[in-house]
Amino acid sequence: MEKNRLKKNKGFLTILFSAFAVILLLGGCYSYPPAQVATEANTFSQKKKDRYAKLLVGVKVLTLVHAQKIAVKNNPSYASAYHAVNAAKMRYYQAIGAYSPTVNATFSAGGSTSDFNQKSSSSVATDNSSAYVKGGLSGTWLLFNGLARTMNVLAQRHSYKAEKAAQEDIRRLLMQGVAFAFYDILLAIERQRIAKSNMEFQLSNLRDTQLKFDAGAVPLSEVLNFKVETNVATVSQVQAEYEYEIAVYALARLMGYPDGNFPEIVKFPTISSATDDRLTSIDVYLDTALNNRPDLLKFRELLKTSKYTMYQSYGPFMPTVTAFGTMDYSSRRTKYSSPSSVGKFASGVFDGGVQAEWLIFNGLSRFNRVRETEALVAQAKFNIANNWLQVIEEVRGAYINYVMRTKQAIIYKRTLGLVTKQRDLVEEEYQAGNTELARLFQAQNVLVESEVNLVRALVALRKAKVSLNASTNTNTIGVDLTVN
Repeated sequence: MEKNRLKKNKGFLTILFSAFAVILLLGGCYSYPPAQVATEANTFSQKKKDRYAKLLVGVKVLTLVHAQKIAVKNNPSYASAYHAVNAAKMRYYQAIGAYSPTVNATFSAGGSTSDFNQKSSSSVATDNSSAYVKGGLSGTWLLFNGLARTMNVLAQRHSYKAEKAAQEDIRRLLMQGVAFAFYDILLAIERQRIAKSNMEFQLSNLRDTQLKFDAGAVPLSEVLNFKVETNVATVSQVQAEYEYEIAVYALARLMGYPDGNFPEIVKFPTISSATDDRLTSIDVYLDTALNNRPDLLKFRELLKTSKYTMYQSYGPFMPTVTAFGTMDYSSRRTKYSSPSSVGKFASGVFDGGVQAEWLIFNGLSRFNRVRETEALVAQAKFNIANNWLQVIEEVRGAYINYVMRTKQAIIYKRTLGLVTKQRDLVEEEYQAGNTELARLFQAQNVLVESEVNLVRALVALRKAKVSLNASTNTNTIGVDLTVN
């Protein structure tokens, strides 16, 4: 008998251990690549090199496509959105879990002692000790609750899809931000080149004018004028270098580099002077945006979530049917000292059945919950309408901006050719003594201004194309959306 009891207890413990092992095996831990190690430090000097710094190893010329690919793998905001999607997926799985039965296991073990001593003519003394083991399993299974469980699953499913759309929208805006910062770098590089070219022009004329002044051919004022213009060109170059550093920092942040800078070996390409004025009808871009924009898709999914949440609120008006079952086992062993004996007790109980409940009245809470969810559905509909108008506005604005920037770039390109030829002619006339110094300065300043206007127009044109692509969510880089 004792052996049978021990076998039952051992078997019950084995079941409990197996259940916990299965739970740990299936649940596991949420593993993911950590954030940049350097961001955990309190001071910049404590930063460490980690895997994020290896993505630029061997890169000598950083292209826009490469920068965007690194940003997708490295940007903390995008990585955060990725984990938000995983959290939404787990909420969806949790909702599905409501279809399964709930099983609980209980176990307890203990003992007690008692000492009874009666002093009388007939003295009685007893000393008893007992030990017990109890265990059981109980389970419930929800059979029906007015489809509230099903509606919750569908609501969580569309909430999960909304998070995926939100992640895609962050990616869309990230690609736009990286492109803007990248083109700001190219603009600063071109402005440095223009300022350096202007400074070299002024220095060349300063040397020639100094020789003429030493020979008594020109007054000192002309030498001083060239020195002033040289300093002005130097200031412009310093300003361009500052703008370059700021743009590099912005791009490094978007690409997720804690250093806020790139290795010195990394260079950037020069901006092309090509212009492309080929555009299709605005209606094509509008239709594309309305079908492709992830933020609009997110609001559409949230509307579906609100609808299923509203349907879920109808569930409490229906009865709830639950199946249940319990199985208990207990064993007790008691040792008596007087008279010396051992008592044993064991029992097993099983109970099961079906239970139904129907809430009749709870102070109109159910009715007000339905009204609340109906209001949320109306809110979600107007959110879609508002986002729809924003998409239309962005596409129309990006389209007309691209058309305008294209026309500007073409005009500035033609103007630069004319101004360059004009400056060369004025310089020849000045060297020949047929025009005044002020005319040469004017022609040179117009040339510098035209060069700056052209590079600004080219950068603005490319930003306009990026904005147009972002507004329609097209022509983005083809990379894996997961975070490696």
